[in-house]
Amino acid sequence: MLAGQERAEVEVLAVAEEFELPRRPGWILLIGRFVRRKPLGAFGLAVVLLMAAAAAGSPWLSRYDAEETFRVVNPSYVPGSVEPEERLDSRSGPSWEHWFGTDQFGRDNYARVVWGARRSLGVGLGALLFAIIFGTTIGIVSAYFRGWFDMLAQRIMDSIQAFPPMLILLLLVSLTERNLITLTMGLGFVVITGAQRIVRSAVLSAREDPHVEAARAVGCSPFRLMAVHILPNVAAPIIVIFSIGIAGVILAEAALAFLNLAPIEPPSWGMMLNEGRGYMTSQPATMLAGGAAITLTVMGFNLAGDALRDILDPRIRLT
Repeated sequence: MLAGQERAEVEVLAVAEEFELPRRPGWILLIGRFVRRKPLGAFGLAVVLLMAAAAAGSPWLSRYDAEETFRVVNPSYVPGSVEPEERLDSRSGPSWEHWFGTDQFGRDNYARVVWGARRSLGVGLGALLFAIIFGTTIGIVSAYFRGWFDMLAQRIMDSIQAFPPMLILLLLVSLTERNLITLTMGLGFVVITGAQRIVRSAVLSAREDPHVEAARAVGCSPFRLMAVHILPNVAAPIIVIFSIGIAGVILAEAALAFLNLAPIEPPSWGMMLNEGRGYMTSQPATMLAGGAAITLTVMGFNLAGDALRDILDPRIRLT
C-alpha cells in the first residue's frame, strides 16, 4: 500500500513538472533580443533617447546660453583707428570652444541645437498627446455607438482632411498669437483626423470580440465597456501613432520656423536652417547643425516606430 502511494506521488510530481510554465525572460534578455532582431529600430531608439536626454538636460549640456554672443579680437584693429578692438565671432567653423561653430550673430550652434531639442520634442509630445486624447475619444465613441453620431463625426473629419495640413497650419498661425501653446495645439489639430480613423477601424473590430460581448451581456455600461474592455485592446495602434506621428509634427514645426511663422524663442532647428541658408556655401556650419538635428530625430522616431509596430503586431512575435 505504501509503495503504491509513493508511486502515485512520483507520478503527480512528474505531471506537475511537465506542465510547469516557462519563466519570463528578464529585461536584459529582452533588450538583447530586440537589438539583435531589430538593429535599425534599436539605433532609432538610441537616437530618440539621446535627443530626449539633450532636451531634458539642456541647461547643463548646452555649455552656453543659446542667445549669448561671442566676440574675438579684431585682427585689423589699429590703436586710434575707427575699427573696433573686438568683433563678433560670427560664422566660424567648428572648434574646441564652439563644437558646431557659430552663426552670423556670433551665437554657439551647439547650444542652439541642444535647446532646440527641448522645443522640438516638447512641441511634438504636446501635439501628439492632444491629438491622441481627442482622436482616441472620437474614434472609440464613433465606432462604438455608430449611427448618426458616427456619420456626423466622420463627415466633419472628412471636411477637415480635405484641406492640406500646411494650409490649416498657416491659417492658424496667422489668426492666433504666435506662442508655443497655440503652435502645439494647431499641430495636434491636424493630426486628430488620421489618429481617430486608425482608432475607429481598430475599435470596429474589437467591439465584436467575445469578451466584450460577454461584458455587455452581464450589464456593463457603455463607458465601462469602452474604457476597460475596448481601449486596452486598441492600445497598440495608439502607441504606433504616437511614435511615428511625432516625427511628422517635428518636421511641420521646423517648416513653420523656417518660414518665420513660429515663435522665435526658444531656438528652433528650422530657424537655424533659415538663418544659415544665406551662408550655405561659405560657412555651412549653422545650416548643417540644424539640418542634421532634424534628420536624425525624424529618422530615429520613424525607425523606432516601425520596429514598435512589428513588435506589437499580433502576427509577429519577438521571441
